[in-house]
Amino acid sequence: MTTAPVPHTIALEALLRQSWALFRRNWTIALPPLIAGAALVVVAAVLIAVCVAAAIGHGNPEHWSGGFIAMLVGAYLLFLALIVVASLWCGVMMFGMADAAWQRGTASLGDGMTAFGSRAGSMFVAGIGIFGLAIAAMILLLPTLGLSFIALPFVTMYVLPSVVSGGRGGFEAIRESFMLVRDFFGPSVIVYLVLYAIQYGITLLMVVGIVPLEFATIPLGSDDTAFRMPPIPLLGFSFVMYTVGVVALIAYNGFHTLALVGMYRDLIAHPKERALPPPAGGAILSP
Repeated sequence: MTTAPVPHTIALEALLRQSWALFRRNWTIALPPLIAGAALVVVAAVLIAVCVAAAIGHGNPEHWSGGFIAMLVGAYLLFLALIVVASLWCGVMMFGMADAAWQRGTASLGDGMTAFGSRAGSMFVAGIGIFGLAIAAMILLLPTLGLSFIALPFVTMYVLPSVVSGGRGGFEAIRESFMLVRDFFGPSVIVYLVLYAIQYGITLLMVVGIVPLEFATIPLGSDDTAFRMPPIPLLGFSFVMYTVGVVALIAYNGFHTLALVGMYRDLIAHPKERALPPPAGGAILSP
């Protein structure tokens, strides 16, 4: 009796090296969150200005009419809806650009817009499915001693690449992500932990910049209740470290997207009994 050989997946070092090489040539993959964030800031400023002007015109809060309160609630709900749309746009744009980068070595914002035009609906459905899983994970939080919430981002790590690169439907992408994690548990957990460790290391840069500044402003004794002005060199150090951390985190988002897409395209290329076709454009670029 013979057993089928275990498919050879891309080595972690090769995945990270190729992802970084692609990101250096296609750093625009990290831009969508910045674009969406700037747009949301502008929209929020406009909504706040309109609401403040309307509030001044209505006088004291006790004189506010039901229509004015409904306008405030509507503005708040509109902004929440825009946040959802912006998040959806960012996700599809980044993974669409990353998929194009793995296919031909270059990517543009146009590749992201093309992906958004065709995959936004499926991504929205996948988001609903993940939200439902998150609710289930919260319900199971105590019975599983927190393992359900820890496992959720791991078992859904391939959902977004599956929607954009694989062309799957929303719920089909969730199913495929579960199956890929099951079939390639070892490589998946290694990639997940390494990417998380990189992100954690970047956040430490931001902590190094913030924590000393916080301690420098704390009152020295029980009789001293006034916050202190931290030294100028410490302010400069904290600003530099925090800025470096923010820039590194923005760059990491693009690198993380490329790594996930590269891993997904490599895994899906292996013959497994999933009754799912491989993604268009091949599996993975050669080193």
